[in-house]
Amino acid sequence: MDSEELELGHYGRILRRSWWLVALSIVACMLLATFFLPQPRDFYESTVSVILRPGRADFGSDRDPVNEDREAGIAVSPTIGQVVVDAASSPLTLVDWNDNLTVSPCLDSSSLVVNDSCDSGILSFTYRAETPEEAGTLVFASADAYLQDRIARERTLVDNQISQLRTQIADLELSLDNERAVYNATEEDSLDRVLSQTRLTRLENQRVEAQRTVTNLDVPTEVGSMLGDPTEPTAESEGIPRVIALAAGFLMGLLFGGMAAVLSDRLDRRLSDAPEIEADLGVPVLGNIPRITEDSPALVTAVGAHTPGAEAFRRLAAAALVPRDGYIVESITVTGASENEGRTTTAVNMAIALGQAGRQVLLVAGDRRDNSLDRLFGLANKPGLNDFLRGSGDIEAARTMVGTAEERLGIRVIPSGTPSPPPLSTSSMAALLAAANERGMMVVFDSPPALTHSDGLQLAAIADAVYVVAAVGKTRRSELNELRIQLLNVRADLAGAIINRNSRVSLLPAGSAEFVAGPITVPNGIPGNARRQSNLERLAELHANEEGDLGMPEAAAGLEELETDRDPAEETS
Repeated sequence: MDSEELELGHYGRILRRSWWLVALSIVACMLLATFFLPQPRDFYESTVSVILRPGRADFGSDRDPVNEDREAGIAVSPTIGQVVVDAASSPLTLVDWNDNLTVSPCLDSSSLVVNDSCDSGILSFTYRAETPEEAGTLVFASADAYLQDRIARERTLVDNQISQLRTQIADLELSLDNERAVYNATEEDSLDRVLSQTRLTRLENQRVEAQRTVTNLDVPTEVGSMLGDPTEPTAESEGIPRVIALAAGFLMGLLFGGMAAVLSDRLDRRLSDAPEIEADLGVPVLGNIPRITEDSPALVTAVGAHTPGAEAFRRLAAAALVPRDGYIVESITVTGASENEGRTTTAVNMAIALGQAGRQVLLVAGDRRDNSLDRLFGLANKPGLNDFLRGSGDIEAARTMVGTAEERLGIRVIPSGTPSPPPLSTSSMAALLAAANERGMMVVFDSPPALTHSDGLQLAAIADAVYVVAAVGKTRRSELNELRIQLLNVRADLAGAIINRNSRVSLLPAGSAEFVAGPITVPNGIPGNARRQSNLERLAELHANEEGDLGMPEAAAGLEELETDRDPAEETS
């Protein structure tokens, strides 16, 4: 599988995990498309053209040029609309009239105007309505109301100009009477009479011109008219068909939902599936533990023989029994990156499943600051690992501790012991492993988080196999990457990962478990003491390595002590 297929697979998993986000986005976009996109609507359009001729100007010229844009704005004004609404026979509002009427200058007005000056213009009125009769009636009414308004405006302008001119004529006639009196008072052939005659002539010319202008203004002038009848209403359709709107909403929702899912995945650095865990740890996922519920309790392997949780732990135990590099696994450390990831539940059920498979199992409460395992098996405040570490911690003490470990559900359990845990001694833990292996017991360490407690790294370093528990939706990828680096630094034998779907488990009280056996085949391999010898050699190498600062100064001493304590049967073999 190439990188492109892996990348597509990754995005496919993101969409499957966030399917609800994609579905919600699709539904929201389809609803928005249904209610906010223009709905399909059939309507009829009718058009009529109105020619505009220049009106009367002030005194200086005959006519004003037509401003088509200004007139188009007047044609759709509320004043015109109210006239049309009041005259309409069918129910009509001013808002509907304004939405359905379009008035614009005609671009090819020169081809329509034949007998008019170049100052003329044409406006095109178009009205949309649900019926052809309404479209034709209202477009005609709108154009006619505009023309009547234009005529009224022109009449008002003319009346104002006539009034001004008549006032001017009256003033001129008064000036003429005064000037005639001056003229009559002067002597004949005198200079004053000549000047008075000149003024009389000028005033008379002005009066005659004003009177002529009044006469011209009194002549009716046509400032506009319709160019024929409205066109026959034609059926049109607007809006987006519902099927196309829904399809567009679906595609937009799928796009936005996919983007939101990818963005959410990028922002959320918590682990979500097995491929991410395998990529970060570099080992396969060997177990996928279902969510722990009342129907599937913490000791599900013991009390629920045929539940999915019990089967998951049995498959995990079968994987742990497979020899690694030819050696039978004699010790297992179950650890994680942070708190509340289900390590104790995994270690307990894995140990019970190994016991059901026929192995003698020693479960050690390595998380000495948390007595959840002690309370689960009813061993709280009983002597355990802390007491062993406070003592001599040698091989004899280890044999005593292993020999006196209480049996629960077919396995032996060493609790964390009394409070105030002392430092973890690597040589003491090596002696404990040796004592358990002498009895043919497989050791399972319930380890604290390896990133927050040094005990977790020490227990990982001495075990034959390390299993990392990762809680989906809780464990972060950065934590898992850091954990992998720390385990590699101590040369821990990282065997696999375990996915836990629940990050917090409510443990049942002691005495609630019932033993249930299940058949698992134990594979063949090299005896455990040979594997233990390999582990101790690795510990000695870690002690010699200056970079392996794990607090293991007793590793070499433990190796020497165990060398003198080896089983004679192994020497002959």
